[in-house]
Amino acid sequence: MAATGNVSRHLFLSIPRIGSCTITAKVDPPQGRLNMIKRLNAFILSKILGIRLRPTGAVILGGFAGLSLTTTILPSVISTLGVIDDFSARLDLAGFAVYSFMVWAVGGWAAQRQASAQGGAVILGLVGLVSAAIFAGLAYGTEKELILLSAAAGLAYGSIGGMLIAIALSENTHASSG
Repeated sequence: MAATGNVSRHLFLSIPRIGSCTITAKVDPPQGRLNMIKRLNAFILSKILGIRLRPTGAVILGGFAGLSLTTTILPSVISTLGVIDDFSARLDLAGFAVYSFMVWAVGGWAAQRQASAQGGAVILGLVGLVSAAIFAGLAYGTEKELILLSAAAGLAYGSIGGMLIAIALSENTHASSG
């Protein structure tokens, strides 16, 4: 390697050769590299420990609840009505899975921030009602019975999930250190 002129970070050894030429080799001091690795590890650890786990958990649980709505709950309701079989309903609703994940993740975060069982049930229940009605309507048209039963299933599923997220992941502001 050629010398770059950055003498403050690297130690250069000159090896004498026969004659008047010298060969210069770059050697990194092990202590400097060790300190750099320690600083990098401390930075990564500080970023990981800075993550607020309860809101992050609520977002993840809410998102996967929305994914479950489109892959399990709504296909079961649709197949119970006899519109189409369960597997085909899953295929028809698969395009809505990403949108459902995103909307329900925000709903899970909002339910966690509410920190009451009733508030969490209302928030995620409304998210379930609206998303299930929209997804069923877009996938299968405007058949009233299908949309109403899908919306009711989304409301029930979201209410129970919102209640659980709000209770289990609420911030405990009344905790005393002792």
